[in-house]
Amino acid sequence: MRGLWSRIEWVATGRGAHPVTAFEWIRGRVGSRENPDGMRSLIHAGIGLALFCALLDGLILWRHDWAHWGLLAVSHSAWVFGFILATVLNVGFLETIRGEPMVGLGGPNLLTLSRGLLIPTLLYVILTRDLGLAAAAYALIQLTDVIDGWWARSTGQQSKMGIVLDPMVDLLLHLGVLVTMSLAGLLGPTVLVLVIVRSVLLVFGTGMLYFWKGRVWIHPTPLGKGTGFLLSVATTLLLGLVAAFPDALSGSGAEPDLAVRAVTTLRFIITAFLWLAVLHVIMIGVVNLRMPAVAFEARPRRPWRKRHLGREP
Repeated sequence: MRGLWSRIEWVATGRGAHPVTAFEWIRGRVGSRENPDGMRSLIHAGIGLALFCALLDGLILWRHDWAHWGLLAVSHSAWVFGFILATVLNVGFLETIRGEPMVGLGGPNLLTLSRGLLIPTLLYVILTRDLGLAAAAYALIQLTDVIDGWWARSTGQQSKMGIVLDPMVDLLLHLGVLVTMSLAGLLGPTVLVLVIVRSVLLVFGTGMLYFWKGRVWIHPTPLGKGTGFLLSVATTLLLGLVAAFPDALSGSGAEPDLAVRAVTTLRFIITAFLWLAVLHVIMIGVVNLRMPAVAFEARPRRPWRKRHLGREP
């Protein structure tokens, strides 16, 4: 019985006999902000990705006859700027799991960052009901989630930034896509409520744990990875089916009965997986709550050197 419970705990929380790569984010112990090579790498990557996003937006807008071009341009520009700024300001995370500074962003982190920056373009495609392109783009973006993890593990490039950035991007991606699909009528109001509740629990819970306990255990879990994968597959299939059979949502007789049943089943599966995701967030929160609090350790400040005009420092 104890062995069965240990296995269940491992599936739900990642703790047990088969440990997963984790990062314990302890207040005041993130890493040095003095990483000029890493900072340059982040800035160069940000400029390159911003130009790529601008080119991609131009192609998408041209496909849609420049409909709502101002909204996409302003929102995506602000999104890219905010994302890159937040990453640059947290260059301390650009270090290995063992705490060694990294001189560059690295391919896996670059792929994860690219996935986050492309979210506004994907949401625009869904809102404009270009669902065939949306299904293909969403599947491609989700594929990068598999590739970056495998790339980091196989090449020894696992970093604290990757462990923090990956779930953050996944949260924003699922939140944006599922909310947009709900607003577009592809999913019901229950999905809208569940995805917002899950996101609030994650953000609010992480913040409370960080300030109250002084530590947050960030790690992938088998249940979380499995739920996320199946949710992504169901979402991709739903986008593709509605693109092929537009009236299947309304149950119109013009569409094959099999397509109508498939769309209904996929909507139910997405809702069920979101319920499971909410319960999983609560379980992860309980695991973090059981951890002892840590005392805040302020970093020693470097003494200012007085300089005087006309004199050597």
